[in-house]
Amino acid sequence: MATSGDDFDKAAHLRRMAEEAFQRKPRWSPQVHGNLSSEDLIRMFHELSVHQIELEMQNEELRRAEAELEASLARYSDLYESAPVGYFSLVDGVISEANLAAANLLGIARNALIGMPITRFISGEDQDIYCLCRDRFAEAEATQECELRMVRKDGTVFWAHVLTRGRRAPPPSAGSVAGHASVQHLVLSDITARRRGEEDKARLERLLQQAEKSKAIGTLACGIAHDFNNLLATIVGNANLTLMTIEPDSKVATYMAAIEKAAMRAAKLTHQMLAYAGQGKRASAELDLNLVLRESLHFIQDAIPAQVDLHAVLSDRLPFVLADPTQISESVVNLLTNALEAMPNGPGRRLIVRTRAECLDQGAIDGRSWVLPVAPGHFATLEVTDEGAGMPPEVVTRLFEPFFSTKFMGRGLGLAEVIGVVRDHGGGIQVQTEVGKGSSFKILLPAMRTPRTIHPGASMPSWRGQGSILVVEHDEEERKKVRRMAEDLGFTVLEATEGMEAVEVFCDHHGDLALVLLDLSLPKMDGRVAFRAIHEIDSSIPVVLGHPHGVEEKGIPEEAQAGVLGRPYRLAEFRGVLQRTLA
Repeated sequence: MATSGDDFDKAAHLRRMAEEAFQRKPRWSPQVHGNLSSEDLIRMFHELSVHQIELEMQNEELRRAEAELEASLARYSDLYESAPVGYFSLVDGVISEANLAAANLLGIARNALIGMPITRFISGEDQDIYCLCRDRFAEAEATQECELRMVRKDGTVFWAHVLTRGRRAPPPSAGSVAGHASVQHLVLSDITARRRGEEDKARLERLLQQAEKSKAIGTLACGIAHDFNNLLATIVGNANLTLMTIEPDSKVATYMAAIEKAAMRAAKLTHQMLAYAGQGKRASAELDLNLVLRESLHFIQDAIPAQVDLHAVLSDRLPFVLADPTQISESVVNLLTNALEAMPNGPGRRLIVRTRAECLDQGAIDGRSWVLPVAPGHFATLEVTDEGAGMPPEVVTRLFEPFFSTKFMGRGLGLAEVIGVVRDHGGGIQVQTEVGKGSSFKILLPAMRTPRTIHPGASMPSWRGQGSILVVEHDEEERKKVRRMAEDLGFTVLEATEGMEAVEVFCDHHGDLALVLLDLSLPKMDGRVAFRAIHEIDSSIPVVLGHPHGVEEKGIPEEAQAGVLGRPYRLAEFRGVLQRTLA
């Protein structure tokens, strides 16, 4: 075997060192034996002594090299075992070696890992990602990396960064497998916190974009609604004046009534736009969400199909909230209507409504189901859950936009009104949905921090009045609803459908009346004219004005009226106005 130049120089150096060591030893005087001369013996002794010294020096060098190797192996082992990332050695995809960090990441003992395929710990959804990374490595034998989800022994899932490198080499057990095996070295890092941070950042950016878009749309909607309200006021006013100057039974009167009715529906539309923009009129009152929910369920009872199983779970320790009864009631009705429309026909479908008191910390606020986030605090919550079709994520992101609707029919303003009202009240909205399994909408309103003035023993539901009420309302359905609400509260109801009739009934019965509810948008005689006539007959009888939401009332001094009720009427607000006026 040829010897390299470095090896030759090293041997020559070792020889010189041995010669020098021999020269330092005491001299030996030989005796002549047989045919060997003294010079031969001296030379032989010299060679043996030098070789002995060479061997001793080589042994010393070997011992020193062995000690250095053991120290190096100890350092490597310490680094390998105490590394903050997981190291795997794979032979044809099977784990042949792993460090402690790898075992801890997968939640399994290290000796149990040996012989298991690495794919056993990769999430089924991300198997393709790993296979692609592995195939690229096999083609180029270059470092590859990817991010995928892995599953621990206990079933928990975490995000991992996988870096793979390796070579073609014989398997570790020599002779056990013929040919060459694919040897890979994997470096595994837990990046769950980083991925969660990226998702949270993306979610916050998305919420910021939605907030900016909502603000821009709200500004536009507010401007349009206010200008549109002015036009509606002119339309309604001129329609009323026209009705006063024509025959009641003429075709023109029918046309004017249709114009007035359409204008009222348009007023409702502007009210929804203003609510989305947070510019709707708000009259805060101490409100019990349980009461609002019961009323809302009562109003939509006829719309609930027979095959839908309704479950109401109402907390008996629900805190009151300071809110506008009409706006909150309309929002709840919108949520209930939306849930019913999302449920396909067929038996066995459940609609679940639930109220509860909740205290949310920062951890709960950081969840991913928020459409309208809130700050930590105490809340009264109302949740509507349906077993409908559910929604994909791209629909949820646009669900509360004005005029966005997944229905064949509909304006797409119901949920836009909901988010505007809840935002204006400082509340939040959570949406949880899964395609094919239904959706859950939760409204959170800040609980009252100060003690409520209406105590449980004397709460609004238990209040009852007495006497007679004159209800002046041209819409038959509204008139029936008000009669039912007033009679439930203990009142006797007199009715009038237009201004002249209202003045006549008031003139005959004002001595027995406790209150008048007067719709301002009356045919024939304008409601303002009727109000002035009633006020001249007897100004001691309180008159509450019925007026469309979102349309400004002008022409009647505030001190001359007992209050204003938004149309369509809601029991909570109706009861509150009557109690404040008459109690």
